[in-house]
Amino acid sequence: MPASFEDQLAVVTELLREAGRMEEGEKRHAAGPSPDGYERELRLAGLAQRIAQAYTIIEGVLAFVARRIDRVPVTGEDWHKKLISRCAMAWEDPKRPAVVSATLAEELYELCEFRHVVRNIYPTRLDVARVRESLQRLVRVTRAFDTDAKAFAAGLSPARRSGRKPSRR
Repeated sequence: MPASFEDQLAVVTELLREAGRMEEGEKRHAAGPSPDGYERELRLAGLAQRIAQAYTIIEGVLAFVARRIDRVPVTGEDWHKKLISRCAMAWEDPKRPAVVSATLAEELYELCEFRHVVRNIYPTRLDVARVRESLQRLVRVTRAFDTDAKAFAAGLSPARRSGRKPSRR
């Protein structure tokens, strides 16, 4: 796991590139001949998995904030959604700004749900329209997440960005 929030920002930068690669690949695929049924299912399942993995990277950054900055990991059966909710709010102890906007949080909930579907249903039952919609959502989210994460980092002290416990003087 990256050791500082600066390292987390580097992960987000790579995620932006990956989302762009997925978007370009989908555009090239849409312009070409349509593959047969099984090949189409495999391609769709692969794209869905990549979208789900990309969301997991975002969730990892949010979990870093909970564990290393807030110092209170999120637990429970619905911890994924609690994590998004918490990161959409300013935190008082220790004090920090919201990590993501409320609008971005709503998009993250949708991607979290999509990941759940991808992980828990048979891949050939994926809906083409939902996968494409989720890819477009991922592209929007990664851009907004990059902006929000950089703004969040700018509001943290150097010690907090490193994930170290602030010294009490």
